[in-house]
Amino acid sequence: MSNDNDLVIRLCGEYPEGFEPINLESNPDFIFTNDPAYEIVKLYDYDENSVFVNSFIECEHYVSGGWDFLPEQRNETFYHNSLLLIATLLISIGTIYIYKFSYKNDKK
Repeated sequence: MSNDNDLVIRLCGEYPEGFEPINLESNPDFIFTNDPAYEIVKLYDYDENSVFVNSFIECEHYVSGGWDFLPEQRNETFYHNSLLLIATLLISIGTIYIYKFSYKNDKK
């Protein structure tokens, strides 16, 4: 199996038995049919736009087009921002402490 198929399986679930891919390029007006038995999946694109897909065919189409849902990558931004904030606070506190300490020594 290719990496694309692995990603489709991870995000959309196993390929249904007898799955036949549809060439949507030949029909730009194709309308996806809601599959009530399919659990809705939320996917994101590179710009963090989101879409809810309601069938395996729709999910496979979006994932093959570059949409995905990788919460690990999205959480990394939160941790990086948190570390940046903590580092900025520590540097600011350290700078204030050094300034006050040197100011007290100058008065003596």
